[in-house]
Amino acid sequence: MLRRSHKKSRAGCLECKRRHVKCDEQRPKCIICTLSERECSYPQTNSSVPSTPTATTRESSESSTFLTTAINTSNASDASPVAGVPLPSIANQGHASPDHASHSYPAVNLDHMELLIRFNFEEHAPELNVEMHDFASKLLFKCALEAPYLMHQILAVSARRQAALQPERVNHLVETAMHLQTKAVSIYNETAAKSQIDQSNCSALLLFCSLLGRHLLADLLARRDADFGDFLARFLEFLSISRGLMAMSVAAWDLLLQSDIKHLVLWALEISQSTPQGHHCAELQRLVRESNELDESSKEACMAAIAYLQVGFDSLLGGDTRNQRYLMVFMWAPAVPQKFTDLLSERRPEAIAIMGHWALLLYYTNNLWHVADSGSHLLKSISNFLGHGWEPWLSWPLSVLAADSSG
Repeated sequence: MLRRSHKKSRAGCLECKRRHVKCDEQRPKCIICTLSERECSYPQTNSSVPSTPTATTRESSESSTFLTTAINTSNASDASPVAGVPLPSIANQGHASPDHASHSYPAVNLDHMELLIRFNFEEHAPELNVEMHDFASKLLFKCALEAPYLMHQILAVSARRQAALQPERVNHLVETAMHLQTKAVSIYNETAAKSQIDQSNCSALLLFCSLLGRHLLADLLARRDADFGDFLARFLEFLSISRGLMAMSVAAWDLLLQSDIKHLVLWALEISQSTPQGHHCAELQRLVRESNELDESSKEACMAAIAYLQVGFDSLLGGDTRNQRYLMVFMWAPAVPQKFTDLLSERRPEAIAIMGHWALLLYYTNNLWHVADSGSHLLKSISNFLGHGWEPWLSWPLSVLAADSSG
């Protein structure tokens, strides 16, 4: 959970204090110690400790992600099956005509075998280290053999990746990717969504959600809408689907903590607790604080969105050589508060300017195939949409772009 500047928890456990992490103060054992399997104890006190969350705990939780929300409301020792959740039709998110999505798709063939051979999990989850890649890749194929919807999504995202590598076949490969993606969702809705999710299939669910979400992100960022308003509408659709995918994982949180994928879940939890360190977004934060147009809840939502961005810039610009520096590229959109999403829906310029800093994050990660040159295009589009009066809000991203262009 990203922690903003606030007073330290005075009633936290000894282990969290030793590790300098924010304790949720739950008793007899806090959530962080429970998940990391550490001994949890609290300092002796003469006064009774309230069983309800403290004001500090409530303040901290306001900027939490879906993941942290799941932690605070679940009991890892009592994992019971949960109901599957149908996914909406997402064929229109791709590049091909919606009419194509209704056409029957051929059975698995040699082209699909080629896509499977060319699939490299490292290219689709670049934030994982070598050990995690090896573990996750083996688990992915093990699950895919038992979950056809996951296998089809593997083929779909592989086709989308090959479209970036083979421009001469881009139209065919993008259409193939869209059809396979549509088939994957259809199979999921006809099988997993109609049954209960338990320890035997929750890993497949999480991997499916991850690959599908990144596939949709790649489709979104590949667009070159002339008008930013058109892109924003598609971005909000993407956000809605991404939140739905994350909510599915949240529903199965207890099960995930007792599944084969537990190590990946705990690793992601550890990263999600990163605290913003740098000052790259300091001017943006000042502008938000001093804004006369934003009410307090809007300012708080904007500051939470900026905090996630700062974590991303800390990793990218702070000399962090670990692959996890890419994580916020994928996490930022579904992690921002719903209130911030509402501000984007209202086309509030302050929220759009913050999104411009996400565009800079994309610009710095243009080596990722999901991203490519989308960052510079999106930043220019946002700047044109907001106009000259909002240049102070985009001063740093625009200065980076200008410096690189002149160099």
